[in-house]
Amino acid sequence: MTAQEPVSVDVPREFHRRMAAIIEAVQTGIWEAGVHDLLGYATDYAFGQQRGLQTLVLKTKHRSAYVRLYWDTVMGNADADKALIEQAIRSAIRELS
Repeated sequence: MTAQEPVSVDVPREFHRRMAAIIEAVQTGIWEAGVHDLLGYATDYAFGQQRGLQTLVLKTKHRSAYVRLYWDTVMGNADADKALIEQAIRSAIRELS
């Protein structure tokens, strides 16, 4: 995506849908690991690659974990992108459990 390309609302909606899926996966993972806390989160997002890493801070009552992924990884559909997202989810579950 370049600065000249028009962007539809579908792009940020899809980004947030994918980030919500990450939050849901971590919530399920920590619950299954016996941590029955409601997962909270804070974000530091920028549109596209403008700020490089997209940061999602996930918190339970006593712990926190950072999920940092590039915009292109979050929005990607390649197997390598999916693997990086799964790795980030597993890492967050380990940190929070």
